[in-house]
Amino acid sequence: MEKKTGFITIIVVVIIAAAALFAYFSYGAGALEIIMSKPSEEWGEATQIYLNCSTIEIHRAQANNESGWFTVVDNSAWINLTKTLNVNQTIGHKNLKAGLYNLIRFKILDARITVGGKNYTALVPNDELTIAITEGGIRVNNGQKVTLLIEINAKVEGSKTTGNFRIVPAVRATPV
Repeated sequence: MEKKTGFITIIVVVIIAAAALFAYFSYGAGALEIIMSKPSEEWGEATQIYLNCSTIEIHRAQANNESGWFTVVDNSAWINLTKTLNVNQTIGHKNLKAGLYNLIRFKILDARITVGGKNYTALVPNDELTIAITEGGIRVNNGQKVTLLIEINAKVEGSKTTGNFRIVPAVRATPV
């Protein structure tokens, strides 16, 4: 009888421990840091590129389309792509519910470029960048900090003769 009671006690302890670990890693929160790094310099005549983002959001995998988006940065901020040529730039950080995140999107309010020392407004297709996160996404674990590296390789089209410019971004998001 004692062996049976001891065995049942061990099973109950293992089940409780497994449930506690599952809850810890599934329902806790971890920190996400977003950094931007060295874009290419396929900028044509442009010497500077600036993007004004209103929000940066990340999508939780296996969540409904709009209900799965969580705001990482919710205030308008200019990102200077030229500055990231030499130094990684932190553009946001947020505590998020533990889980797997598979997409990130930037809502673009405005884009400016500098050509020949003069600033021009540039168009960004759809005024939004939605990027699939490579390597199957980024996993946020309870109590841990993870980093997501964003690389925007922007190609500038247009000319200062017409003053019409367009930024065609190729963006990559990679867990670090």
